[in-house]
Formats: sequence, C-alpha cells, structure tokens
Amino acid sequence: MRSTHTSFAFAIGMMLCLNSVAVHGFVPPSPTATRVLQPQQSASTLRMIDANGLVETTTSLVTTSNLLLAETEAWVQPLSWVMGPTLNFLSFAMLCRVVASWYPSTNLNKVPWVFIAWPTEPLLRIAKGSIPPAFGVDITPVFWLAIFTFINEILLGQQGLLTMKIKYGI
Repeated sequence: MRSTHTSFAFAIGMMLCLNSVAVHGFVPPSPTATRVLQPQQSASTLRMIDANGLVETTTSLVTTSNLLLAETEAWVQPLSWVMGPTLNFLSFAMLCRVVASWYPSTNLNKVPWVFIAWPTEPLLRIAKGSIPPAFGVDITPVFWLAIFTFINEILLGQQGLLTMKIKYGI
C-alpha cells in the first residue's frame, strides 16, 4: 500500500514539474535572421512529497538566451497563399474526374461537371498521349491527382519547403 502512495506522489510531482517549467521555443540561427530577443528569466517551483510525508521544495531558474527569429523573403507567404488553394482545387477536380470516369454517361458539358472539366481537360490531354490506359481504364486523372498531391506535400506540407522557409527562414 505504501509503494502505491509513493508512486502516485512521484507521478503527481512529475506532472507538477512538467507543468510548471517554462517552455521556450528555439529557432536555430539563420543567415537571414535579423531580430534578436532579449534574455528573459522565469522561475518554477516544484514541491514533492516523499514516502515519509516530508515536503521537498525545489526552485529552478530558466533563462532564455539570445534567440534569433528568422524573417523570410516577401515572395514566400503570397506564393503559399496562392499555391495552397490552387493545388487543393486541382486535386479535388482530378478526384472528381476519377469519379466521373466511373460513369461513362456523364456529360461533362453540363453544370456542375463543366466547372471540373474546364480546368482539367488541357492537363488530361497532355498526359493521355504519353500514359496508356491500364486494363482499359484511363488513369491520367489518377496520375495528375498524385502529381498535385505530391507537389502540395513537398511545398506546403507540414515539413514542406515553403513551410520551412516561412517558419525558420531556411
């Protein structure tokens, strides 16, 4: 019974420790960095109850060093604002073309399909000449869907090139 209380007290103490320590983000130095943060200090106190019921108090001082914040070029953010919705729309349009190919009687000249067919048809014509049908099925919309998804992930994904440029100035 005593060991249960000890491990419970240890777990509570660790949670208090993790919650009370000030966490500061770190941006690695970059050649394009221009702003410097001034050093700051914050203190955190940890109180733990040991197996004998004694209270231990520990105070730690966390000091931030001079951190550099990166600034990016002016073209990066607007480019990501334009490319994100464009690539998402083209991916959605190609996905709709995949679904429309399942129904051969679909008239792509009627609304709402005309809004999907108009931007995708020139791209599909380019690829149809070089990508043969697989098992009698035109796979060019799947090809373009993969291309747009790949470009979106490489440039704008969580670790994409433009995202890293915006966050860290790399």
